[in-house]
Amino acid sequence: MKKVEIQEHTCEICVVGGGLAGCMASIRAGELTDSVILVDKSNPERSGCAATGVDHIWGYFPEVQKAEGVSLDDLVEDHIQNVAKGLINKKIIRYIAETSFDRILDLERYGVKIRYKDSTLPGKLRLQYQLHNCRNTLHFDGRDVKRFLTKAVRKSGVKILDRVIGADLLIHDGQVAGAVGYGTRDGQLHLIRARAVIMATGRPNRLYKPLPGLTFAIRMSPALTGDGKAAMFRAGVELINMEFLSIPGRWSSKNFIRGGGLPRGSYQPPGIGLNALGEVIRPRTHEFEAYGEKRRGLYSLFGTGKTYISELQAGRGPIYADMSWGSEADQEYMRWAVANESLGSVFLHVMERYNLDFRRHKIEIWPIEPEHSASAACGPIVDGRCQANIPGLFAAGDEAGGVPGSVVPGALTTGYLAAESAVEFAGKISNTPQGKGEEPVQELCNQTLSRYKGGLVNGDSWEDAQLAIHNIMTDYNVDIRSETMAQRGLECLEYLKETMRLAATNPHDMTHCLEIRNLIECGQIIFRSTIERQESRGKIFQRKDYPEQDDANWFCFLGQRLKNGEVVFNKHKP
Repeated sequence: MKKVEIQEHTCEICVVGGGLAGCMASIRAGELTDSVILVDKSNPERSGCAATGVDHIWGYFPEVQKAEGVSLDDLVEDHIQNVAKGLINKKIIRYIAETSFDRILDLERYGVKIRYKDSTLPGKLRLQYQLHNCRNTLHFDGRDVKRFLTKAVRKSGVKILDRVIGADLLIHDGQVAGAVGYGTRDGQLHLIRARAVIMATGRPNRLYKPLPGLTFAIRMSPALTGDGKAAMFRAGVELINMEFLSIPGRWSSKNFIRGGGLPRGSYQPPGIGLNALGEVIRPRTHEFEAYGEKRRGLYSLFGTGKTYISELQAGRGPIYADMSWGSEADQEYMRWAVANESLGSVFLHVMERYNLDFRRHKIEIWPIEPEHSASAACGPIVDGRCQANIPGLFAAGDEAGGVPGSVVPGALTTGYLAAESAVEFAGKISNTPQGKGEEPVQELCNQTLSRYKGGLVNGDSWEDAQLAIHNIMTDYNVDIRSETMAQRGLECLEYLKETMRLAATNPHDMTHCLEIRNLIECGQIIFRSTIERQESRGKIFQRKDYPEQDDANWFCFLGQRLKNGEVVFNKHKP
């Protein structure tokens, strides 16, 4: 049996994941030291949640917010109470709010356009309402933000090791000593030995059935499969909030490209939500009564006394997004925003190809699959410097746990902070530690690739395993969550893990097999945390057998980690 070849690399700082957080961490680390390696599963120019663009970022804009009577403390408290419901890492959210505008100015310095002649605001910024009770979300030309960031990464002297999936961590005497990667094209095992590691691989997507039925037809990047979270858990890192689900109640196009926040988000100012009778469910943003102070509405999320799901259940569906309203200027603004957000440019291309027009055609919308991101904020528990519970390990962006709603500014600011913290830590170490941890990945790759001989495959496909994960996670962890349902889901994942014999014919398929390994790991963590947390908490966590919120016992981050081969739980007050 031919064994996977090993290639070794040595650096001071290893950044795993090339999204917004990983790129910013690499840039800052490259400014502080000349020995940085960025490991990315794809090409960082088009990887991560912002791979195809992002048109908005919230922050504290002093000239605007101060003039409107909003202080930095006001914004931080608004986020803590209204976005996070009090359950948040307060040191990190303050840091994000304090430094977000600095990182936005970095984007401008890298070449991203953020100022517009038609704006009447100081600095010519286009600011909108979004998460907070003030106008502090910047709309900008972000379609190619990853290209600008990647160019800055290269300019800072960072070595980019692309087409390599982060598989596990190297450990030496209880300290992180680097990372293990697998080449998605060269098929080699890469050992990156480092004095400090920054994990920034993002969210565990691809856990739940996509509405269109296609494996990769999800709202956010399907290449994000919880690789960092799974690797950290196997190394003994404590993960929090893994039981929480985000995006409850969010709808998107049913039969088109996903994303964009239909009919709001990038589809404002024209977008409205309608039932099949043409009655307004969600009005245009500027038509919300006292939008800003009362933007969540008097009777429902939309201020109309109606919700999408209630209209559907009342027999007044389907539900549509109607973007035919507004002036030509409104229409032009919407198209610009859509073209810069996520898969919006693809959405517009498909519409043009099939002769569809926002002025003439409504878009049917439907609830999207759950996600473990944004309001869920799952990942390693970190301190105020982005350090995890194992020395030498730092986390940034969606990788880090405990900061709901941090999104784009969270990625940029914590990437920057994690880099400064990692470089400071690495400076105290005289030699690069020679850690171990590659054996499980090496053995898995050798076994999986050996099941393909002479043109014949003697094993299971990753596609079948992915379908099984979709079914298990959707059946036991979405609509009906309880101890017995989670226990059954845990049993199903364990059975899948023990009985599947994955086979790979090439490095590309082997990469997907490693992703399956990580998705199963994340799913098991989620089910165990679901069983442990005996309450319901807002929209992000609902258990049928514990329907009430229990702040006395469960207003906490629920941590889970491996200790001497056993799973242990800890509660952490925010």
